[in-house]
Amino acid sequence: MSYYTRLELQWDDADYASGSLTPQLIAEAAESFVVGNGWSLDVLKDLRASAEGKGLDRPGYNSIYAEPLIAMLREVSLAFPSVTFFARGVGEEMFDTWARDIRAGEVHREFGPFEPAE
Repeated sequence: MSYYTRLELQWDDADYASGSLTPQLIAEAAESFVVGNGWSLDVLKDLRASAEGKGLDRPGYNSIYAEPLIAMLREVSLAFPSVTFFARGVGEEMFDTWARDIRAGEVHREFGPFEPAE
């Protein structure tokens, strides 16, 4: 498991009645989760960067691993139940990777993360 996790985040908001979803709205939807977990508000900046398509070009989320990041994205998706989110996390190690398809707080497809070979 990597110390840093880079996150790529995309979504399909074709069914979102309020119009297009923005990185700022996504960060706002995550704020209570971030605060409730005692994380730095820098996580919201990282999330906005991920939602702007810059997530793989940055050092990543510091010491926040796959499962907590996925939990945060599930919480975000609850705020926009008609939007499907697609997330890919990439750690420092070659096979430290995962992907999720999330809608209305539920994971519909998942891939990884994988345990390192012993």
